Amino acid sequence: MGLFNFVKEAGEKLWDKLTDSHQDQGEKITEHLKKLNIPGADKVQVTVVDGKASVTGDGLTQEEKEKIQVAVGNVAGVSEVENNITAADSADEATYYTVKSGDTLSAISKNVYGNANLYNKIFEANRPMLSHPDKIYPGQTLRIPKA
Repeated sequence: MGLFNFVKEAGEKLWDKLTDSHQDQGEKITEHLKKLNIPGADKVQVTVVDGKASVTGDGLTQEEKEKIQVAVGNVAGVSEVENNITAADSADEATYYTVKSGDTLSAISKNVYGNANLYNKIFEANRPMLSHPDKIYPGQTLRIPKA
């Protein structure tokens, strides 16, 4: 799948950049994925070096692969994710959207699908990282599934 860029300062803060080692950072992201209950999180390994996360694993679906990638990228301190997960299916790859100040899921849906009422499709595609349709923040990257 390749290398994906994220907003390094945006996202959930899982570690103190002054005290946590690269190994600790990878372990904390792995714990974070499991806490989010993302299917397939138990099948991946995460390493982090200087803000670049590398994720490896096998036997996941394309959707699980993308959700893990977005969850890892939306951690404060991660600027890039190298996704080396092998998908077991051949589903179409989603596109991605970086939230800007003032965005709502309805506005994003109107922009990408031409219909604001399809916001729930984006919300569901980003669960469990999103707990509520109104809880998005600038810099966050969202999966946008095909219409």
